Amino acid sequence: MPLRVPTEDVFAELGEDLFLDLTDEELEFFVEMAEEKMGSYETVMSYDPKPRLGGDENRTRNAGRRVTSEEDPHNAWVTQCFVGGDDGGDLDGWEIGIKDNVSVAGVEMTCGSYVVEGYVPNRDATVTTRLLEAGADIVGKTNMDDMAMTSTGHSAFGPVLNPHDDDYLAGGSSGGSAVAVARNQVDVAIGSDQGGSVRVPAAFCGIVGHKPTYGLVPYTGCIGIEHAIDHPGPMGPDVESVARTLTTIAGSNERDLRNHSTVPVEEYAEQLDGDVSDLSIGVLEEGFDREGANEKILDTTRDAIDRLEAEGASVEEVSIPMHLDSKDIHDVCTSEGLLDAISGEGLGHGWKAWYNRSWIESFGKYRRAQSDDFPPRLKLLLLMGSYTNTEYHSRYYARAMNLVVDLTERYDAALEEYDLLAMPTAVTKPPEHQPERDQHQRLRESDIVHNATPFNRTGHPGVSVPAGEVDGLPVGLMLVSSRFDDVTALNAAYALEQA
Repeated sequence: MPLRVPTEDVFAELGEDLFLDLTDEELEFFVEMAEEKMGSYETVMSYDPKPRLGGDENRTRNAGRRVTSEEDPHNAWVTQCFVGGDDGGDLDGWEIGIKDNVSVAGVEMTCGSYVVEGYVPNRDATVTTRLLEAGADIVGKTNMDDMAMTSTGHSAFGPVLNPHDDDYLAGGSSGGSAVAVARNQVDVAIGSDQGGSVRVPAAFCGIVGHKPTYGLVPYTGCIGIEHAIDHPGPMGPDVESVARTLTTIAGSNERDLRNHSTVPVEEYAEQLDGDVSDLSIGVLEEGFDREGANEKILDTTRDAIDRLEAEGASVEEVSIPMHLDSKDIHDVCTSEGLLDAISGEGLGHGWKAWYNRSWIESFGKYRRAQSDDFPPRLKLLLLMGSYTNTEYHSRYYARAMNLVVDLTERYDAALEEYDLLAMPTAVTKPPEHQPERDQHQRLRESDIVHNATPFNRTGHPGVSVPAGEVDGLPVGLMLVSSRFDDVTALNAAYALEQA
């Protein structure tokens, strides 16, 4: 659509929103100047920049179809499709499930929401392209919490049920990916983690889930909540599968998919020897000291840490009191961060990566037409973010973001003394499946991601590995290492898995 010269009435209305008291003379002048500025916008539109995302390669693709409840009683899938990977490669022949907020060209992407239902990306996300180039086949889009807004397992298309007990949910927001792996429907699945969304459902479903170091795996072509916390990550049946997938998708350079940039990438699977004899583990006291924590889960997690100690690791208690307040800090940051992303048409502004115009233009229309279909948590965050931004001039956001720096330093100091921090991935069992409760009632349920969220803010890598069971439901141990030292956390998880 061509850019039209704004009228004085349009500028007057916008001026009010911007707290500008514009005179008639000013309005007339600014409209004249805006007309002169039209040439700059025409210049921008005269270029046709080369796309930096995949999707136009000559490979087999089909858009697939929606999966029915009869086929999929756990509601793990939104769409069944097929995109064939290249011949050869480290993941040749692997079948991969992709969370439905990660773009696969030609296949509907719903983000688990009615708001964007029907959107079809024209480009692959960077992680999608890297998987296909490594030989993997994409077989479907996995279900997720509505717009990735909760951690329980509630999509707009119904609850994602726990594969171990239908009376419980899978957790979220990458619940569909976790269930697909747990039920052996894929070799590996891709999730996204903005506050525990890979690690928590991995723990609840009894699989391995890894949130990489922030920036190790590009988020280009994925739909997130806020650029400061968005991480794509692999979810698999075992540590080796996750490590092999991480090697494939790691490398930060979104500008040129085939020339990964300077972030340190390793052959993670090749370094899994299970030797933890020189490993030091700090058991985070505040990771266990949570109101409402299930004592059996705490004991099961400590038993898993004891098994690592039996394999030769040194184990000591460590205290970081600020960890108990990290969820509050995260929530204050997220409100205004999400406001910026939504007002920026689903991507926000100011990040140095390839902007998906197809998504921006579509989301801009969708949210204006159907924003009432957003889930209650997203509405609450938007309202709180707008309120504190307008009435308190972002002072709370600024204070919270500054506290993230302090929190990061505290974890870094502990990780200078210890190789890993260990704690339960979640201190409660999965949420119960209660169909009679509506979305607003579920919003009042106790949060289950307190241990996971701070590391989205600080960027430290974390892996959730099965630690045992409580009442027939899986329990996850979370291991956190220094930034870009993902391999240490993965190797300790591998040692536990082997033990």
